[in-house]
Amino acid sequence: MVESPRTGAGQDAARLLASWGYRTTVLVDRVAKLDGFLLDDYAAIGTALVEADTSDPDAVVAAARHVAGGDLVALTSVYEYFTWTAARAAEQLGLPGPASDAVAACRSKGSMRAAVARTAPHLNPRHAVVADADAAVAAAQRIGLPVVLKPVDLTGSVLVRRCDDFATVRRVAERIRGTATYLGVRLAQHVVVEEYLDGPEYSVETFAGRAVGVTSKSSGPLPYFVELAHRFPAPLDEAAERRVRSTAEDALAAVGLTWGPAHVEVKLAADGGPPRLVEVNARVGGDRVPELVRLATGIDLTALHMAAAVGLPAPKPTAARAPAAAVRFVEMPDKGRLESVSGVAEAAAAPNVHEVHVKNVVGDVCFSHGSNRDRVAHVIATGRDADDALRHAERAAAALDFRWADVAGELEYV
Repeated sequence: MVESPRTGAGQDAARLLASWGYRTTVLVDRVAKLDGFLLDDYAAIGTALVEADTSDPDAVVAAARHVAGGDLVALTSVYEYFTWTAARAAEQLGLPGPASDAVAACRSKGSMRAAVARTAPHLNPRHAVVADADAAVAAAQRIGLPVVLKPVDLTGSVLVRRCDDFATVRRVAERIRGTATYLGVRLAQHVVVEEYLDGPEYSVETFAGRAVGVTSKSSGPLPYFVELAHRFPAPLDEAAERRVRSTAEDALAAVGLTWGPAHVEVKLAADGGPPRLVEVNARVGGDRVPELVRLATGIDLTALHMAAAVGLPAPKPTAARAPAAAVRFVEMPDKGRLESVSGVAEAAAAPNVHEVHVKNVVGDVCFSHGSNRDRVAHVIATGRDADDALRHAERAAAALDFRWADVAGELEYV
């Protein structure tokens, strides 16, 4: 596998592969950058960590051949920023995987919009991809306020903001343009300007180009888009769910992504208009969404992905644990040094709770960014329906007690 996100998706995949008898190695550019819990998890699974230039498919191919020799059966990634590298390397090795051109289209919001515009332009909101702040302001004037500004190649709502005036458009565009790297990944210096879509947001979890189910997404207050909760299955009527699923499948066909998992974000218009595409991600969803799907349906998206990668038949679904599942995230304050965490055992023992995870450790100094990076913990719970599952997760999350000390320094909001 190429690199490992902090969401737990890499460990889930490695643990599953180990249970099937496969030996897994994770290629990383620097082992020292990995968090302690990642290192501990991989050590417990028996997964090796090997350093390589993970931005270069040729280097990944060379490292994979060196590590596995003639025993190499699969090469893939569950980490957004490295999906294209892995897809291209797998192609070079003749291994199963998605078309690298399709993954490249998904990795850039500009390329994704262009690919969709060629065959399904009705899925796109009004948008423009621009190279500087002046062009961003001009695009916002054409589209009409409010608009949403985004980097073309980041995820997790990083540097994404709704702008209600042109001065904010300029400031946010300059901030995006001034961010050269993120998590060690070099970024394209372009900005996406899109009309603001007022309405509920959903993600469609798919495999091999077909919808598996729909997740309801809840975010914090504007102008930011910090995702605070997900519910699966989304509480939608049959007609609305059909429209959301169809939008996602049409988008996948437009970008040419027909192999493996994808996580497609869609918004329903508040005025009852047609759904609009937010983005396509050539991977399983983050934020533990695959675990929600598994609990509520018995369908293991990670297992489907890994089986396809190693050439095994698709595993059959297991029994669902409950009709619905939800995850609730806990946000940090604006800034602070974490002094203590308590209530973890109480949260884990709460009714219907399946997972409690605290991301940060005592001593961490954190600054809010207005993105998903601001979340410090999550709780997963099940219920008789999506709302009931979320209530269980929220009650358990309320038991978590984080104590923060004041720190000096400026926030990184835009």
